[in-house]
Amino acid sequence: MATDALITLDQVVSRFMLKYELLPERAVSLTEHAANCLRDYYLYDAPDLQISKLSVNTLSTNVGYVTMPDDMIGFNGIAVPMDGEWWHFTQKDSIVNTTTTTLGIESVDTAFGEGEGITDPKNDTYGGVGGVNDYYYKVDWDARRIYTEGISTGTVAVMYTSSGVTASGTTYLPEFITPMLDAYLLWKLSIMNGDVRSEQLREKSFEKSELKVRGFINSMTYSEWSDLFASLTTQSPQR
Repeated sequence: MATDALITLDQVVSRFMLKYELLPERAVSLTEHAANCLRDYYLYDAPDLQISKLSVNTLSTNVGYVTMPDDMIGFNGIAVPMDGEWWHFTQKDSIVNTTTTTLGIESVDTAFGEGEGITDPKNDTYGGVGGVNDYYYKVDWDARRIYTEGISTGTVAVMYTSSGVTASGTTYLPEFITPMLDAYLLWKLSIMNGDVRSEQLREKSFEKSELKVRGFINSMTYSEWSDLFASLTTQSPQR
């Protein structure tokens, strides 16, 4: 019977400890190291993005914000659905993202430019360049907010990179990256044990395992190669 495609982080650590006959006291530190490796996998290697439907909190008629998901460590886009496709917002770092709190209530001070809509200069005459969007955003990592302009209510989709680690609940991960996690934990064990010679060898072993994972993720199927070649061909009369 084939193994499951998903495995829990606790299972990875438990199996690792069983394979290398480690005492239970190691479990906490090994789980922490495994979580670090998993986070790096999702940040640098994993091809999939998380998409969350989030409600926009109103600041004014023109401006709102969404609160970042707790597991969000990388931002990849914000959009609304339009005709069956995603319509992406345009980044605009000049959006005024300060707010004013009075008696514990957050609001905007229009005299300071807070909550004001953006006026885009438009040039639709001959030779005009560039373009404008109906929706803009600004990411504020310190406040863990994404400010929106052009929409201040409703729901938007936020595409982001997740840490992959669930703070409350069970963390699942692809089973095929287990050898990479094992190699990472062996590397960290050699550091904790002060084994300098093994540390260097195991670091290289981890790097090889990581390259295998990247190669597997980035490899193209026959259909993908076929579609690629087909996209490069053009119709022409045969002579």
